[in-house]
Amino acid sequence: MPEALKTPELCLAVVHQEGEALQYVPEELKTPELCRTAVQRNALALRDVTKALKSPELCLAAVLQDGDALRYVPNALKTLELCIAAVVKDGMALCYMPNTLKVPGLCLAAVQRDGAALYYVPEALKTSQLCIVAVLQDGMALRYVPEKLKMPGLCLAAVQRNGDALRYVPEKLKTPELCLAAVQRNSWDNALEPVPQALRYVPEELRTPELCLAAVQRNGMALRYVPEELKTPELCLAAVQQWGMALKAE
Repeated sequence: MPEALKTPELCLAVVHQEGEALQYVPEELKTPELCRTAVQRNALALRDVTKALKSPELCLAAVLQDGDALRYVPNALKTLELCIAAVVKDGMALCYMPNTLKVPGLCLAAVQRDGAALYYVPEALKTSQLCIVAVLQDGMALRYVPEKLKMPGLCLAAVQRNGDALRYVPEKLKTPELCLAAVQRNSWDNALEPVPQALRYVPEELRTPELCLAAVQRNGMALRYVPEELKTPELCLAAVQQWGMALKAE
């Protein structure tokens, strides 16, 4: 649209329909009302709000709607209260705040919302309690747990939440019981990992007929990681009965 046709009234009407359209509004037409309307429609429109118009109230409104909007809040306006509001909506918003604001309570709120936010928690604040909360929310958060904190109970909690987390369990903690818990929890719910991975990370000496059977009964595609000598007619039948496409397991 020609710049000459972008009137205040037209711009207001457009951002009322689609907040991200704020990026196409001329700077001189970005009023507090227009910016507030855009952010109310789409919190991420905060990105295109003129710096002088990014008030504490507007920024709070944005993160209360979408914690990811914290990335567009000026550092000078990132207060503890604002950051808590952000991580309560989106735990991964923790990555957009300075370490000086990452206090225990805020980090706890972040991992309660998204266990993967543990990645952005300063090492000094990663306690056993915080890590257990993170893996209970997302078993794969075990990858961000310091090795010294990977205790049997915490690892068990992680694989019970997501069997694929077995890959991040120290070898010395991979007991038959823990590995069984992992393969029994393994499911096909990760688009990035179309084949369940838990059995892959079970030590060879622990891949017993019983454990492999439990794995394929949970997800037939686990057949890919069953040792050839254990692929009996009974086990293969169990795999395809669970998931017909297991026939193509390599």
